[in-house]
Order: sequence, then structure tokens, then C-alpha cells
Amino acid sequence: MPGVCGRCRSAAAEVELPYARLRLCPDCFSDFFVSRVRRTVEEFRMFREGDRVGVAISGGKDSGALLHALRSAFPGLDLVALHVNLGIPEYSAHCQSIAEGLAGELGVELLTFDLGRELGIGIGDFEGTAFKGKICSACGTIKRRLFEELAMRAGARVLATGHNLDDMVGIMLDNFLHGYWGQFVRLKPVLPPLAEGMAARVKPLIRSPEREDLLYCLYRGIRFKEIGCPFSKGAKVRRMAGLLEAASERNPQFRHQLLNRFLELMPLIEGIAPRPEFSKCRICGFPSQGDICAYCKRIALVKGDRGGAPSESG
Repeated sequence: MPGVCGRCRSAAAEVELPYARLRLCPDCFSDFFVSRVRRTVEEFRMFREGDRVGVAISGGKDSGALLHALRSAFPGLDLVALHVNLGIPEYSAHCQSIAEGLAGELGVELLTFDLGRELGIGIGDFEGTAFKGKICSACGTIKRRLFEELAMRAGARVLATGHNLDDMVGIMLDNFLHGYWGQFVRLKPVLPPLAEGMAARVKPLIRSPEREDLLYCLYRGIRFKEIGCPFSKGAKVRRMAGLLEAASERNPQFRHQLLNRFLELMPLIEGIAPRPEFSKCRICGFPSQGDICAYCKRIALVKGDRGGAPSESG
């Protein structure tokens, strides 16, 4: 890409951001990325000075970029990295090694939940259950719960996740096409704690396209996983990627416009979306929409204590 950086006017431009009409050198792009994370946190008041913030890191580029950018944007922030080892041969060991390396480089404490050591199972064990064709669904339920548990163990008031702009608009479109109106509320930039003692959930990367998370990692030397999860093929958000890319070719601001309209409509969506009622799971005590929470149902199922078809309730 010819030309000089539109910010510093001295180095060669390597990154083009059509939606912002910018061409940036690597250093100015990295500064742009960190500044956007800082502005997003401040815009939605994601955390306050003195809060302990847990960051869910998987070993992937998005969570790696998030942890690094938060450390750069808020040098004095009390950060703790949280990682779930899913017990997937080779893949999970690779991801944990990356998480340990990044946390060490940034001087951030790391807490890990090892599924095999603490529960005696691995995500692959769901292949022997009614979730054989829906392992991503079961995995998502388990990871959400375990990151909540890790945040509580760490004493974190806030739990930050690496949902990027592409994730947000992909899930929005899928919810719209399938009429999952109640799920829209879960996409809010800040979700309050479900119960006393639990962490609020925040999404500092909602304005960051996936491609830019990757570029930030490459320019800042942030290592991320080099192999994909063997169970993630065909995930619904991934299937939306082609549609979003095609629309963005004609309109570079397409993703950002979708997100902005969604945020504008959120008060209306909250007014019409069904409000779930939570009680306590009689097994683990965590918030649940039923007598037994979805997490405990899935753990019991994979251990052979319960049978039946998969259910998304609980």
C-alpha cells in the first residue's frame, strides 16, 4: 500500500481502514487500537478505578489482543487473566501454554480451571452424548459458567471477554433471523452481575473488527494459538462471516453501522424482550432458570448420570 501514515506523516502506511478513511503505520495503528479500547471502556463505564478486572483468555488472537490492550490502555489497572483448559488433547495444552506465556510477559496473574483435573471430564466426552452434533453449544455453556467461577475465585468485580465487532454483528444477525429476541439483551456492552458476589460482564472489543485484533497481535508480537479447535467447524457465527464480508465490500462501515443501530435500539429491545426469572440451582447454587442449571445438566449428562435430548433451558 503506497503512501505515508496519515497520523505521524513519517513512516510508511501498512494498514488501511476504509471505514475510518485512514492509512496507518504499525505503531500508529497500535496506538489507534489501544485508544479505541480505552474509549469503549470509558463510553460504557465498564469498570472503575480500583476495580479488579478478570480477563477471559483462550489463547486466541481476540482475548490476547484484549489483555495486552487493557494493560497498555490502563497501566495501573488490577488485572487477572482467567483461562479454562477444556481437556482437548494437544489443543488445550497448546492454548494453556500461550495463556501462561502472555500473562507472564505482561506481569499479570493467571488462574486456570482444568476440566480434567477438577471435574474428571473433557469437552470431547460430549461426543458420547446427545450433544454429539452440538458440542460448541455445550462448550459455550460450560465456559461461561467456569469463567464466572474463576472471576469469583479471583475476587474480580468485572469479567472482560474478547467479543469483537464481527462476533457482535454475526450474533445479532443470527438472533434476528431466528427470532431469538431474548438473546439480544445478552449482547449489551455491559451485563450486570446475575447474583451478589458475581462479576459484571463487559466487552471492550465490540468496536474492534476481527482482522484488526489479528493485526494488533502481529504488530505487537502477541503469540496466539496456531491450531483450531477440532469441534468448532461450522459454528453459526463463522457461517455469518461471508455475508458480513460481502456487505462490507460495498459499504466499509456496514459492521459499525449495524452495531450503532443496535445500541440505539437497545432500550426498546429491553422493553419487549422476555425477562428471565432466576432462582438458585439446587446442585451448585448458581443462578438458574430452572431447578437445575444448564451447566449442571450438561456435566451430569457427560458423566452418565442423566440422559435425554439436549436442552438449552436452565
